[in-house]
Amino acid sequence: MHPSERIPAKPEAEEWDVIVIGCGMGGGTLGYELARLGRRVLFLEKGHLLHGESDATGAPEPGLAQELDERLRTARWPLRLRGKTTFGDVEFYAPLGCGSAGSTSLYGAQLERFRPSDFQPRASYPKAADSTLPDEWPISYEDMLPSYRRAESLFQVCGTDDPLCPDPKGELREPPPLSERDSLLRDIFTDSGLHPYRSHVGMKYVPGCEECPEMCPRPCKSDAGNICVLPALLQHGAHILPRCEVTRIDAKGRRATGVQARWQGRNIELRAKAVAVAAGAYMTPVLLLRSKSPDWPDGLANSSGLVGRNLMLHVSDFFTVDPGEFRSAEGPRKSLSMTDFYNDDGHKLGALQSAAFPLVPPFIEAYLRYIDQRDPQWWREHTAPLIPQLAQAAAGAFQTASVMVTIVEDLPYFDNRIIVDENAPNQMRFEYRYTDELDERSERFRKRVTRLLGSKLRVVNVTWGKNNINYGHVCGTCRFGNDASSSVLDRNNRAHDLDNLYVVDASFFPSSGAINPSLTVAANALRVGSAIHEAL
Repeated sequence: MHPSERIPAKPEAEEWDVIVIGCGMGGGTLGYELARLGRRVLFLEKGHLLHGESDATGAPEPGLAQELDERLRTARWPLRLRGKTTFGDVEFYAPLGCGSAGSTSLYGAQLERFRPSDFQPRASYPKAADSTLPDEWPISYEDMLPSYRRAESLFQVCGTDDPLCPDPKGELREPPPLSERDSLLRDIFTDSGLHPYRSHVGMKYVPGCEECPEMCPRPCKSDAGNICVLPALLQHGAHILPRCEVTRIDAKGRRATGVQARWQGRNIELRAKAVAVAAGAYMTPVLLLRSKSPDWPDGLANSSGLVGRNLMLHVSDFFTVDPGEFRSAEGPRKSLSMTDFYNDDGHKLGALQSAAFPLVPPFIEAYLRYIDQRDPQWWREHTAPLIPQLAQAAAGAFQTASVMVTIVEDLPYFDNRIIVDENAPNQMRFEYRYTDELDERSERFRKRVTRLLGSKLRVVNVTWGKNNINYGHVCGTCRFGNDASSSVLDRNNRAHDLDNLYVVDASFFPSSGAINPSLTVAANALRVGSAIHEAL
């Protein structure tokens, strides 16, 4: 059986147990879990069915611009993201995926757990009085622990225990050997008093693996399509509508009654016993806010007024760390991680990791062009033409270096938000204030890395300017909590206002942690899948 055989001819003629909107880490994992438990699942996906027998072949759809069509066929979100930050107005292609694995087609597959302190976030930031940071999540690290273990097994995560947060019952796969260069760096980090461990990565590292930063042509990277959506379709009886644009969720009283969508050139209405939204933390609040009705004049599930609020984006700085001697770099690039800076003399800073970023001209040039596009105060027209020469010069200067990246926690603020704007791409825009306290923590992290490692390595910060926003780690726009007046969702990710509407992407985060979010999204989706199954 091919995946395309799981596209129903008349999906509107049936009542599904659960409609899942989106096939990324949250939606793909949730749909897999529910299908595995015997529920009739229908995935609705804006992009192409790109796994198994792809439907992304043939002529473009009528009326679809060539650029949009090309982006969809390569698993990229088709439209630019528009917003305003402290640094100015922006409109750019964010690092978002679209298709049968969502953004996991483009992610680096670093699948790390949040730390226990992340589940009691306010204690780490007692002075952030104007943040909406809660004292605690409605679930604990211990509540999430079984789901973390299941998610690591499901996504075939390899690595070694973090010495600062070990799990004796965890079962990580053995990672491939370190390169000679990274073996030397591991020893230097250890001698510096740090606790490096092998990064937790969802890669099979098949022969010729390039740790693809885009959709992998082989089933090597543990994206949500390979790991969840395909098995849900082919082994557990789920169905999918690719190239399906969801326009609204219908609701009457406390129940979502169905979904309206545009598919194969026609408008359709779909019915389900439950609806799960996983369109991503940028787009999920837009869908809810646009789903107005007499019962929900301010948008669906929005009695708290918090749908779209508390937008969080990690910030990240890149460093080259150079031991000053040539060692072979042959080996995995996502190799080492450290959480020593999670508690740094009373300051929570974040994680430090190897970046899957080879210091060769094409990658450096692509990175510089992305930075130039997203930052209105960066090089602009005077320096942008020099990017190819700069990339060549940087590659030459850092021949013996590796790249490390920081992940700094962003705090939630009421005024950081997603706004419905029918005149903007995606019918939305965002507003984001880069706070002084975030700038101070980011600067402290940069100084700590430089001072701690600078005596043994040549450390160079290669992030230009203050604007180090990580637009790929978006979360928080439909937070969960126990109090319906200060959250959108309950502890099982069900909307407080409705009995059968759930949100399972990173929108649910009440705080962003200081490490990669993907594994927490997957683990939570497994946990919520069981709750939905029991509720039906």
